[in-house]
Amino acid sequence: MDNETDGGIGYGSDPTRADLSNTHFALEALYLTKKRYADLGDDAATDLNWDAAITFLNRSQNLPKTNDLDYASDDAENVGGFVYSPGDTKAGEMKLPNGQIALRSYGSMSYAGLLSFIYAEVDKDDPRVEAVKDWITRHYTVDENPNMGAQGLYYYYHTMAKGLARAEINELTLPDGKKVDWRKDLALKVMSLQKPDGSWLNDESNRWMEDNNTLTTSYLLLTLEHIYHSL
Repeated sequence: MDNETDGGIGYGSDPTRADLSNTHFALEALYLTKKRYADLGDDAATDLNWDAAITFLNRSQNLPKTNDLDYASDDAENVGGFVYSPGDTKAGEMKLPNGQIALRSYGSMSYAGLLSFIYAEVDKDDPRVEAVKDWITRHYTVDENPNMGAQGLYYYYHTMAKGLARAEINELTLPDGKKVDWRKDLALKVMSLQKPDGSWLNDESNRWMEDNNTLTTSYLLLTLEHIYHSL
């Protein structure tokens, strides 16, 4: 590999620039296409270099055992979660007691990481998958995008619903032992945010175009669809 983002997918103009958001959407499309070819009995489709994609995922996860980059940290706040791309987070940095500068894991990318492992057909009992599930459980909330607040909140709801549904997780057991029905929590939250005209809009943050009600309404309709079809 020539650079630390090899194996990932970006916007296309710069081959050295890849990020987890684009990568997880692309992996979903490729995964579903592969399944479709298999259903048709056609094994001639050109396949992705999945090992390279998994290396990119490893380098986007705060998990030093499988991430070979120096930024990865195993502190309780970040271990197991994901950042935007290797060495880059949109949630800011934090200084650890040992002096290391850690990149904060955050909610939307952690669900994107979980989805990416599923699309890459990494075993559900793999330590990397277990680690991100643990991070998700420790940071469970429907009130904000963990470590990002209102930024990217509606994108977070979408990846949350799709990630938990794809992982076939029916309920989460929180660190205090409380069991939560994420479908009910998320559906009620989404419905409470609907505008009188039927749309949704992020009133608290316009980052990543969440002040565009066409985009945010699409995110939340997909959120409700994933909840419904996972029942």
